[in-house]
Amino acid sequence: MRRSRIVRMSLALVLPLAACQAFGRSPQPTASPEAVVQDILSAEAEGLVEVKFIPNDSRSAQVVVTNRSTRPLTLRLPSGFAGVPVLAQMGMGGGGQGGGFASAGIGGSQGVGGGGMGGVQNAGMGIGGAQGGGGGPFSLPPERTRTLRVPTVCLEHGKREPSPRVPYRMTALSEFSSDPKLQDVMTALASGVLSQKVAQAAAWHISSGRSWDQLAAEVIDMAGGDPDVPVFTRAELMAARRFVEESTRRHAGDGSTSGASSTSTEG
Repeated sequence: MRRSRIVRMSLALVLPLAACQAFGRSPQPTASPEAVVQDILSAEAEGLVEVKFIPNDSRSAQVVVTNRSTRPLTLRLPSGFAGVPVLAQMGMGGGGQGGGFASAGIGGSQGVGGGGMGGVQNAGMGIGGAQGGGGGPFSLPPERTRTLRVPTVCLEHGKREPSPRVPYRMTALSEFSSDPKLQDVMTALASGVLSQKVAQAAAWHISSGRSWDQLAAEVIDMAGGDPDVPVFTRAELMAARRFVEESTRRHAGDGSTSGASSTSTEG
């Protein structure tokens, strides 16, 4: 029986702030109740902060935020975001519509997506409340830097694994995809409702049009003649499919569902 081989791909990083953790063990300042909370992308657009997005691999990334203003800021990860190769954004290596530049880049590196807390998070992973580890709004003094570690998923099946050697930029998830189901996946990943593997299967079904049969046929080639290992277990695929079908029903009336994820066909 013909089997698909897993292809290395760049990540469509899913970055949930709710699941983010600051590196190091020193106490982190928290936001005061009366502080105005601003997401880091809007703060970056105003020139208040510098944001660096560094993918570790297809499963996690680091978001490095530096306060470039002269006053303390109360910040949070946006409800949804994507990490895209910088050179792809500059038009080197191809592109596409609707933020499709994330599919280009050095050696075909793919875009990644993620999300934070404080509502629906980026990359379909929004979180409605603070979780342990560094989730939720945080205070950042002037000229100070904070590093957040966030879980991610690949958004473009078949492209190279994301790497810290390739420069990435964080952008709004809407620049990559307008499908609300992808936002739902990221929200669930950030909040811990979905595991990384379940979220990855759902994300590939939605953003790359992979059927459930195709995902079930994905295997990891093992060295030394050992049997190949399925990328996803049957239970993971069942959980991903249930989640996507429920998300499809939820958005059926808003006219925003599109692509392979709006159907439940197997082919």
